[in-house]
Amino acid sequence: MLRARRAAVAALAVGIGAVCFSAQVFASCLGMQIHAHRGSASAPENSARALQTGYAGAWDGVETDMQQLSDGTWVLHHDLQTGRSVLAGAPRPVSQLTQAEWRNARMTLNGRPTNEPPPFLADVLAIANTFPGKTLNAEIKEVVSNCTPIQGLVTQMKQGVPHGNWFLTSGLLQNLRCARTADRQGYMGLIVFDGRNAEAAGSNKLTKFVARHSKAPVLNRAWMDHLVAQLGLPAGVHVDARTMDANPYLLDDAADTRLAVFAYAVQGDEALAEAIGHAKARTGKLPSGAVIDGDAQAFCRRVTQVIGQR
Repeated sequence: MLRARRAAVAALAVGIGAVCFSAQVFASCLGMQIHAHRGSASAPENSARALQTGYAGAWDGVETDMQQLSDGTWVLHHDLQTGRSVLAGAPRPVSQLTQAEWRNARMTLNGRPTNEPPPFLADVLAIANTFPGKTLNAEIKEVVSNCTPIQGLVTQMKQGVPHGNWFLTSGLLQNLRCARTADRQGYMGLIVFDGRNAEAAGSNKLTKFVARHSKAPVLNRAWMDHLVAQLGLPAGVHVDARTMDANPYLLDDAADTRLAVFAYAVQGDEALAEAIGHAKARTGKLPSGAVIDGDAQAFCRRVTQVIGQR
């Protein structure tokens, strides 16, 4: 099993998709891994059903978000507090909820309540373990004050998905450095926030101000060398399409430093397909993977069309 995990993360580091299993359907997207953003959009985001459907569909993996309850139990949730995708009484941080309150909460789909309880991480690991050829792309959302919870998370991931086809991401380098102390060989992805997209988190005076005054992050060779020195390999950067456009040598520099690049787009799948086409025209390279909201095969067809038009 360890050999399979090494092979999976090594493939990511050079931009090659996960090993295919004949019983599973994959995106076959020009060598890129295509992950379903918070699972399939046909179900509540980050729900067990959304991830199960994502795994069973034509994506190469699923992307999800993790936070801790008040007792440290890991659950799936994206927002800073409940109230949008998960209903649990008055909106409050996930870290204030008990396990019983989480079990009694209910999820929403397109703004409407459903009868589905939000999942614990253990529920999703059980699903992931039945799809050895597909990748669980799991983001640590919260700021963790010390390494112990994340080291425990790594242990839970290893035990819950023994075939090893999973990896961790975070927007906080320290979270990944903590994970590295417990997983020397696993892939770690640093999510780079582009302040120009601040309003995507909610339109208000603060986010409008940040978006208006922000510049694209500079991800040059020196920055990547520093990341590798801090985090080690295998590792990668997960960037918005606008960030990729603003750093024309990003894919070249990533290849030179042996970093993978995963792309997503706050502006949607069409904007992401366009940015990938731009990158291919500039560098002759494609990102290692993409995290998308819609259908994997339709997205791959669109990327192919964009590349063919350039």
